[in-house]
Amino acid sequence: MGVGAEILVLRDGRPLEVREYGDPGGHPAFFFHGLLGSYHQASYVSEQAERAGLRIIAPNRPGVGRSEFVARRSALEAVPDIEDLTKILGIGEFSVIGISGGTPYALGVLYRLGERVRTATVISGMGPSHLPGSLRGMDARRRLVLAAGSRAPRLARNVFRHAGRRFHAHPERFLERLVKTWATADRRLFDRREVFELFLEDIRQVFANSEGAEGMAQELRLYRTYGFPLHRLPADRRVTLWHGLTDNIVPPAMAWKMVQALPDAEAHILPGGHFMAINTADLIVNRLVQQLRL
Repeated sequence: MGVGAEILVLRDGRPLEVREYGDPGGHPAFFFHGLLGSYHQASYVSEQAERAGLRIIAPNRPGVGRSEFVARRSALEAVPDIEDLTKILGIGEFSVIGISGGTPYALGVLYRLGERVRTATVISGMGPSHLPGSLRGMDARRRLVLAAGSRAPRLARNVFRHAGRRFHAHPERFLERLVKTWATADRRLFDRREVFELFLEDIRQVFANSEGAEGMAQELRLYRTYGFPLHRLPADRRVTLWHGLTDNIVPPAMAWKMVQALPDAEAHILPGGHFMAINTADLIVNRLVQQLRL
């Protein structure tokens, strides 16, 4: 279960909103949420983490909720935020978990702080979009939005501002229309009211203020190259990837391309769509705990 969110102040004076899940006394794992998401996504693995003795620390990305937006040129510029959080919270070694668009941040921390990172887990991960063939299986509309992020950032901001207005006008209708564009497995999953309402809270956090659209447009730019090459990640730290076979938001081709680029990777391609973590949380958490014991 989660505890209430709190605001932590970073070295540059920025507020960062953070929420914890799982076992407060357990092994710490930083959880990086996706593009259209917030710290609420860590609740996908919360109960399993509590049983397994994991402390999940989930910050809201700058621009989401009460985390102040900051302009960035690469995911590596977010690493000092995690260094600050470890200092504030008194954490030495830790694990990282990146889901969907949170992947570059999890791997950026591994790249810079590898000696402190015990395990690295990627779920439905958005890898660098420049990898040849990595977007095979992504629908044309999402490809266009992704391309706009790197080539026409002003257009991307306008798209997300318009999306924010539509969401605030009719929140449930907005999400219902979005769900219809997803894979069958995800549509069935979102028939569950508790899952639907959880994602509504995610979107509310994203569009809570005017910085939400700016933050999302920036994220699309960061997805192209990350700011560091995957093959330069620490060779003695395995990255474990989990991906749904029918994911049409981040297609499974991306997971395969990341496996080919990473120096040490382990991939689990399972039935399900982009939100497969909701049904496979036990497997994901159990594997992470196994790796901690190695």
